[in-house]
Amino acid sequence: MKLVHYLVFSCLSLLLLAGFVYASNPVEKEKYIQITVAPGDTLWDLANKYRTSHHLSTNEFIDWVMDVNHLPNEKVVVGEKLVIPVLKSEADNMLAINK
Repeated sequence: MKLVHYLVFSCLSLLLLAGFVYASNPVEKEKYIQITVAPGDTLWDLANKYRTSHHLSTNEFIDWVMDVNHLPNEKVVVGEKLVIPVLKSEADNMLAINK
């Protein structure tokens, strides 16, 4: 019985430690582009607009943006600045291709 308690305690301790490690490793926002929300923009639309640059599912994109920008919900406001999961190097490549 003591062995079971020890194993459960060990597993919970490892999960707690993993949570602290994950939480202490925030996203480096300066590596990603920042956009300004335009009229009619939604997180869904932004995920589709930048689909070739972020390589995430739409839900993963939305979750990432909400988490990094500390958004309480999916609603965005015109003029709001958002960091999105597109590396600045990817954005530079998009501009070069579009020219």
